[in-house]
Amino acid sequence: MVRPVPPEMLDRLQVKERFECWNRDELEPMLEMYAADAAFDVSRVFTDVAPIQGHEDMLRYWRELRETWAGGLRSDPLEVLEVDNGQLVLGVRLWGKGTRSGVEIDQRFAFLYTIDARGKISRAQLFPDLHAALAATESSAAQRA
Repeated sequence: MVRPVPPEMLDRLQVKERFECWNRDELEPMLEMYAADAAFDVSRVFTDVAPIQGHEDMLRYWRELRETWAGGLRSDPLEVLEVDNGQLVLGVRLWGKGTRSGVEIDQRFAFLYTIDARGKISRAQLFPDLHAALAATESSAAQRA
């Protein structure tokens, strides 16, 4: 069953606050949402990026992104949905302007977060949209059954 995330869980995860850290180029506080050995996988959207494991590699990747989009890159959470199997789906808006190219982007994506027993993200997967992320939760639930 998919439902909006309760306000107390949003407060505990500090989703909006962490994304504002990202938007201010304060990447270390953004890492606090993630387990130290978390997997960060954007390969379904950015096919040239292999899945990343752990804080050090995530931070390196995020810094590279910030350099590419130094003209400005924002990521804003739009909606957060809770899925029965310990997962969250987060709709995001990614927008900015490329440093060298001047290309502007403004797109919607969705993260599928798997939350561990400590309340940290153990796996983050980026999908092209909310429907694809929700379909992935249904697919993984069917495989476990």
